[in-house]
Amino acid sequence: MIRVTGLMTGREVVDAHDRSIENLYDVDRQISSGKRFEKPGDAPERMGESLRVNRTLAVARQVVENAREGVVKLQLMESILDQVGSLVIHAKAMAVRMSNDTMVPENRRVEAQEMLRVLEQIVSLANTKSGEQYLFSGTNVTVEPFVFPDPKNHPASVAYQGNDSRSYVQQGFTSSVREAGLMRVSEVGSRMLGDSVSDPGGTSLLPVMRRFINALQSNDTQGIRSSIDSLENASHQITEKAAVLGTRERSLRRTLHRLERYQISLKTLKSENEDVDIAKAVSELSLNQNLLAVSTKASRNIIQNTQNALFS
Repeated sequence: MIRVTGLMTGREVVDAHDRSIENLYDVDRQISSGKRFEKPGDAPERMGESLRVNRTLAVARQVVENAREGVVKLQLMESILDQVGSLVIHAKAMAVRMSNDTMVPENRRVEAQEMLRVLEQIVSLANTKSGEQYLFSGTNVTVEPFVFPDPKNHPASVAYQGNDSRSYVQQGFTSSVREAGLMRVSEVGSRMLGDSVSDPGGTSLLPVMRRFINALQSNDTQGIRSSIDSLENASHQITEKAAVLGTRERSLRRTLHRLERYQISLKTLKSENEDVDIAKAVSELSLNQNLLAVSTKASRNIIQNTQNALFS
């Protein structure tokens, strides 16, 4: 009876000793890596939770990155239209001045050259890029939106060569586009400034500038005078469109702040699930070391006593 009981006791002591060593190793590993687990077998439930959070984080990073790019684009487009608006105001002032009957043909031809330079500035602004993408080409972002197709014979004619589509950014993390909501972050240049080749009689800025410059070159006083109201109307259009872009930019910025807070909460959740509380782990390591020392001493005593009982 003593022999059987002694063997069982010895086995239990050895098992307890082995468990103490495993616990000590596990805590030491966590402290070294800073992680609660390194492979699925270490903590299956935590690993599953981390995989889920990591998938959500991957989506969140992309949505946040797109939203940041969208904010930059909207800011830049608003700024461009503000600058274009200032040039239109200058053009209108020149139209008022050139409509005076005291102006001779030579004055108007000289001013026509000045207005061509203003038109070139407008086109240059409209052809601005954000990174490697044109802002006013619709979704055809690698194509320069505005060109002078025949600068020698028709220097005031500007054609649009982008497309009529727009790009959007997602405003949420749900896979459903309708639920997530979309914000438009690109513009169709012809809708913003017009196309004086395909629509020479239009009321947008580029057709108006073409008619104004042609009137100056041909000394058409009536054409110059009619350009005053047309430029005023074009100026209002530019101002309104810039205001819309500003409203969208502020809305997307608020959305971005919300998305960034959600991203931070996901990172916090990931850290809480994976990262080790070092202070707690060090305390646990010390406790396990003490338990192992006690277990080692106890196992020696029990095994020695068992041997004495067996062979006495």
